[in-house]
Amino acid sequence: MNNIRITRVKVLDVLLFIAITLFSFSCLFTLFYNENVNLVKKLSNNFYDDNALFFKTSKTELDFTSLYEALPNDTVLFGRFYGQGEDIRGVIYKGDYVPPNLISGRFFSESDFISNSHVAVIGKDVPINKTINEKKYVEYNHMDYEVIGIIGYNIPTRIDRTILLNLNADNITSSVEYIVSSSTIQNGLNFIGNEKMFGQVSVYDKENVNILHIIDRGNNQLITSIIFIFVLFVNSLSVMIFWNEKKNTEMKIKWSNGYTKKKILIDVWKDFFPILLLSLISALGSSWFFGKYMHDVELSLQPAMLGATILLLLFSFLVIGISYRKMTQR
Repeated sequence: MNNIRITRVKVLDVLLFIAITLFSFSCLFTLFYNENVNLVKKLSNNFYDDNALFFKTSKTELDFTSLYEALPNDTVLFGRFYGQGEDIRGVIYKGDYVPPNLISGRFFSESDFISNSHVAVIGKDVPINKTINEKKYVEYNHMDYEVIGIIGYNIPTRIDRTILLNLNADNITSSVEYIVSSSTIQNGLNFIGNEKMFGQVSVYDKENVNILHIIDRGNNQLITSIIFIFVLFVNSLSVMIFWNEKKNTEMKIKWSNGYTKKKILIDVWKDFFPILLLSLISALGSSWFFGKYMHDVELSLQPAMLGATILLLLFSFLVIGISYRKMTQR
């Protein structure tokens, strides 16, 4: 009988270890991902940064040559186009830039803008319906754009369905909304303040770029994640309560032998702590592994230690609270 009891306790310890590890992993990885969401914002080559200005122009005809010559150095200009389900943008830039993650091919070069070519960089989920002489093309506004690069990440993002076209003389007037991002806000204001080029300009509020806009499928994925974490927490709590029930007889014996409540609670925590510690170490290790696999999630020490400390305190408080309630119910 004793052997059977010891085996059951060990199995329960393993189940508790698995439950806490899964919950801790989901929390820690979510923390790491949110810490790195700014990296995901760079999907658009840092176009929508804090210096981005969203504006509309009263001019229906823009001179592409003059516009490109007037574009300040280290500046990117977006033109918003509208398609069927895809995020279509025209792009020109000057100077340094950090390109999105390229799966294959290349990103735009300044020679593409100077030569007024028709090229595109597309997300990995954008369908390609035309191939000529082994070259792939996407169509916009009855014009073919050669696909020179495919972008995307190991995590699903809206960039997967994005089509970036080089802004040129043929499509510059297809956009009604523009976004300019320069090294400083003042540079951007000076650029769009050129009335001869843009006419009357109205600046409007920038998009609230957050995890809901960046993660693919918007609110649905966030809601699913919250539900998933909640289910894992309930599962961990249930196993912890059952584990504590198995400690109930031991606590009764100690209480009848004159142990104080404080001493009993400390002993329960000492039995629980190795399981908790191993769970947190496993969760941190798993988060690090998945972060490396996804490439785009960097695990920094400070958030990792903060998250692990919060989880350690949370579960320690829970196990002591559950044990204390059991003792006071006698």
